[in-house]
Amino acid sequence: MNFTPGEMLFYGGVVGMVIVAIVSIIVTALFAGSRKRLRRQLNEEYGGNLK
Repeated sequence: MNFTPGEMLFYGGVVGMVIVAIVSIIVTALFAGSRKRLRRQLNEEYGGNLK
């Protein structure tokens, strides 16, 4: 298949947006897990209930 430069930019942009969306979902999940571990550790060390 021969794509024109405009088609390459369009489809490349769509693929790029999909990749960014997938990576952002993964990073959000990792940060949520880190947040829970950090809150648990801070509660153990300093007491109290952090929100």
